[in-house]
Amino acid sequence: MRSPPIVRTLRWVLFGILAASAALTLVGLPELQRAVAAGRWPPAALALPPAFLAVFIVGYAAYRFVLVRAGRYPAGKAFVQLGLMLLVLGVVAGIARERGRPPVASPVDLARALTSSDADVRAMAAELLRHRPRAAALPQVPRLVDLLADPELAVRDQARETLVALAGSDAGGEGPGAADRWRAYWREQGVLPTAQP
Repeated sequence: MRSPPIVRTLRWVLFGILAASAALTLVGLPELQRAVAAGRWPPAALALPPAFLAVFIVGYAAYRFVLVRAGRYPAGKAFVQLGLMLLVLGVVAGIARERGRPPVASPVDLARALTSSDADVRAMAAELLRHRPRAAALPQVPRLVDLLADPELAVRDQARETLVALAGSDAGGEGPGAADRWRAYWREQGVLPTAQP
């Protein structure tokens, strides 16, 4: 029994779509990623490889459906094949999405800004530390404690607010002796070295 003409036509169309999808995924995706990063293509261009694969899967499902209806292909086998293809589509879409993300720039080191001669720069650096991950901000605790004695009120306020945010509470308070209380607190937390006798 010969295959219906639609099946023979679908077979060649699907072969062409699969070849285009493979070329776009294996060769075109890295080039698309570079073009998107350089601004030559919009980020939506990274959806082309998974889109071609999705078109292939839809066509393949129609092709297998016709064969299953004609009794020329087992339904269970077709279902498993489509499931595997959908899994591959998820992987390709994930790769395209991952490659489409711009590289994350490393954060600016604020150590120099905290010791700047400009009070506004010191205050901004102390404030910015509050928005950094805790692990990245903790090495600057000694300088923040020193800034509690800064001649500028804005610097003192920002340093204290950041220390409070890092501690999770106002462990050292403010006013006379605040720097010593904060140092004692951070020594207890193991962030500052223990005072030598």
